Amino acid sequence: MRLIESIAPFYILLMLLEILYNRFKKKDYYFYEDSLADLSLGVLSRIFDGLILLGLVFVYSELYKLSWGVSFLTKIFLSPSSALHWIVLFVLLDFLFYFAHRYSHEIKVLWASHVVHHSSEEFNLSVALRQSFVRNIGIGLFYLPLALLGFPVESYLIIDALNRTYQFWVHTRAIGKLSPLYESIFVTPSHHRVHHAMNPEYIDKNYGGVFIFWDRIFGTFCEEKKEPRYGLVSQLNTYDPVTAEIHVFRDLFSDLWKTKYKWQGIRSFFSYPSVRPDDLQPIMDRGVRDPKVWLNHHRWDIEIKSMAPQYRSKAGSLTYRIFLLVSFLIPTGYTLYFLKRMHLFSLGEVISVLFLLVLSFVSLGRLLEGERNWLRFEIPKYISWFVLLVYFFL
Repeated sequence: MRLIESIAPFYILLMLLEILYNRFKKKDYYFYEDSLADLSLGVLSRIFDGLILLGLVFVYSELYKLSWGVSFLTKIFLSPSSALHWIVLFVLLDFLFYFAHRYSHEIKVLWASHVVHHSSEEFNLSVALRQSFVRNIGIGLFYLPLALLGFPVESYLIIDALNRTYQFWVHTRAIGKLSPLYESIFVTPSHHRVHHAMNPEYIDKNYGGVFIFWDRIFGTFCEEKKEPRYGLVSQLNTYDPVTAEIHVFRDLFSDLWKTKYKWQGIRSFFSYPSVRPDDLQPIMDRGVRDPKVWLNHHRWDIEIKSMAPQYRSKAGSLTYRIFLLVSFLIPTGYTLYFLKRMHLFSLGEVISVLFLLVLSFVSLGRLLEGERNWLRFEIPKYISWFVLLVYFFL
């Protein structure tokens, strides 16, 4: 995780270079409000990543203690001192990522967190940072078998960080197709553009993180043949990061509350994202559990949606948009400062600071939509900034 934090300036530099490229080529790959929402979601995910990762590391370490694989790996020259240790772990982790990623699209409760990453209608490097605050739970659980195989937690964390780092650069429209050999082995921007598309022929394709041959092996590969339309089948149409985080969770529990078929409501948590209880489902989709059948029912409707214009709504004047940037930078600075010193604070202090930081991004979400709720969000936010300033530095 520290690797990702240490190369964050490199991420920012690449985004700036992509923006300059877009200006030079007169492309339109960025939209200001959307990118601020992306970056806000990235910061929110970092706020919670550390806490979730502590729990995962604890479970991983306990499983590692039970593992018979430690001595086995040593016997076959896969101890951490061997280069093979790192190569094998890199491939194994990406193999597990393929299935973690695939099931994050095929199981609704996992999709509820992963959908955050797909809900932007743009596709650029800032979208790579658009992550759910509970991402580590869904993905991390799939990596636990590595502990039983005997790979120590330090090795796992390093390779996981490298895997995530590779995935950053493929979120771009500035790079076309690469050499056929590279495209046959590794995930490229072309492959990942397909993955983020909502065109019917591109849905549920190209799950690989680093290696694309997993998709070729398991039948989920699709080549980019036409310009993708990015986003969701039902577009979010808001820049509010909180709505992006919770809207599928909200729908899940709303369905469970409304339906008279409670067992179907519970089962829908673990079904394909399109599945709902029968009394809340369109007649033609009742009882449909196969995503291919559902997609066939809605192919024309999705095709029409893919031709609709992107949701782009300026929050206000140039001055107001600069104010939005300030409203993003201040809590982001506080967050980065706090994360490096979080171990120095008590649990009560950590919870209090996290609450104040999240409040800032809740407020920013309203501002991105042009809503200025002074009594409920803005004044409490400014008070929280002052409190954090005093608490951290005075």
